[in-house]
Amino acid sequence: METEKIFSDTALKTGRGDEEAVPIDVDSSTVADWTEEEERAVKRKIDFIVLPILGLAFFALQMDRGNISNALTSTITQDLGVDTNQINVGNSLLSAGIVILEIPSNILLQRVGPQRWLSGQIVAWGLVALFQNFVTNYGGFLATRLLLGLCEAGFIPGALYTMSTWYKKTESSLRISIFFLGNLIALATSSLIGAGILSMGDRYGVAGWRWLFIVEGTITVGIGIIFILFLPPSVGNGSPLISFGRWSYFSRRESYILVRRVLLDDPAKVTNHLRISGGDVWTTVKNPRILVHMLITLTATVPVNAINTYGPSVIKSLGYGTVRANAMASVGPFVSALMVVVLGWLCDAAKLRTPSLLFAAVWSLIAFACLREAWKWSAGRKYAAVVFSMAVNSTIHIINIGWLSANCQQPQERSIAMAMIIMGANAAGIAGSQVFRTQDAPLYMNAFTGCLVLSAAVVVEILGQAAWYYLSNRKLNKQEESPVVTGTTDETSDGHKVALVRKWRWAL
Repeated sequence: METEKIFSDTALKTGRGDEEAVPIDVDSSTVADWTEEEERAVKRKIDFIVLPILGLAFFALQMDRGNISNALTSTITQDLGVDTNQINVGNSLLSAGIVILEIPSNILLQRVGPQRWLSGQIVAWGLVALFQNFVTNYGGFLATRLLLGLCEAGFIPGALYTMSTWYKKTESSLRISIFFLGNLIALATSSLIGAGILSMGDRYGVAGWRWLFIVEGTITVGIGIIFILFLPPSVGNGSPLISFGRWSYFSRRESYILVRRVLLDDPAKVTNHLRISGGDVWTTVKNPRILVHMLITLTATVPVNAINTYGPSVIKSLGYGTVRANAMASVGPFVSALMVVVLGWLCDAAKLRTPSLLFAAVWSLIAFACLREAWKWSAGRKYAAVVFSMAVNSTIHIINIGWLSANCQQPQERSIAMAMIIMGANAAGIAGSQVFRTQDAPLYMNAFTGCLVLSAAVVVEILGQAAWYYLSNRKLNKQEESPVVTGTTDETSDGHKVALVRKWRWAL
């Protein structure tokens, strides 16, 4: 991978007239002109303002994307005249739509701004999710699934990049985990919500699965309105749309601390709109380290998508009713939500991602080994095996995102890399939707064997990537002139301009 050039000059041009910015080595100089208590206070504000809004939007995305698993326990297949394999095709089209527009959407986000672009996306896919209730045939089902994917494309990487502008690297794993709680809580509660909605039956002549799309699509549109009204536009601008510019979440002092603390942590970060060129895209796309992170997510997420989509159906096949099966399917995601926060906290506390990743990967390996043998067991033990497999859910993918973000050297690279890793997750959605096949029912031996093999591959991939980073750091430590990441900040509180410089090391 290319590294940033080493600065040997004693002064750097800021790009504003002939004024020069003095280079400051962040590793050896104390340049923070605020107290730890001040920084903790502004960080708490971000945690209670930005994170909940982004997490709520992620909840809506997963709810609308994943409610097909609840609809499958209703009469959707009979009403549309389709089978499980045809439903799989629709799910694959949704993931394909996301993959197609993931990078273009993220580039547009940088031009338009996250507040406008992401909120527009939420309202758009909410309307599509709502209008799914009018589908009457297989063609209409395929069209709405593809359109839903196209509207959702770019939201997750856009939100992740937005988060990276607010937080330091050592704070990112826990916050990414909390952000993904929106996903995991949606997986858990959507089963409960779905159970409640489906219990309405065919009220007013409308099938239960149609009510599911009506209610949850309406909720999403409401969340989109909340998003555009209350999300602060950027780190340097804390005035949400609802304020009409009359007030801000942050004082001038707090805004100053927010901007400079992330730049001191990573001088290459920018806190305003970012320009991404075709060269930036190509350089990032062919970066082998990023491709390995993408492979880890791809391999780990195929089993996740498979068991999440068909978990309620597998539980129902054990002899439970529709409502009860959906409610029972929520247990795994609740356990996963707890696990991802704990592991995310451990990553930030230890400043290491590899141990948590390996723990989750080995757990997944054991879980699918149990599921493959569960056909010999009682219904209660089979259910426990399903919950066990859902308990790690997207944990590997979530921690892997934080690992990749910490190892991106430039903001352009980070923005594109976030899109790439979510593309990997959605490509896994295409493959994952084909794992459980109609002809493989009711034991699904081929499905569980495939998930087991992929889980084993993930363990090997994580170990290989960690070894690569470790050996690369050893090589950097032996160099007399280590590569650095550089950037130029605005004026400090006393009116001076400084160019920040930090030695580069790979995060393990």
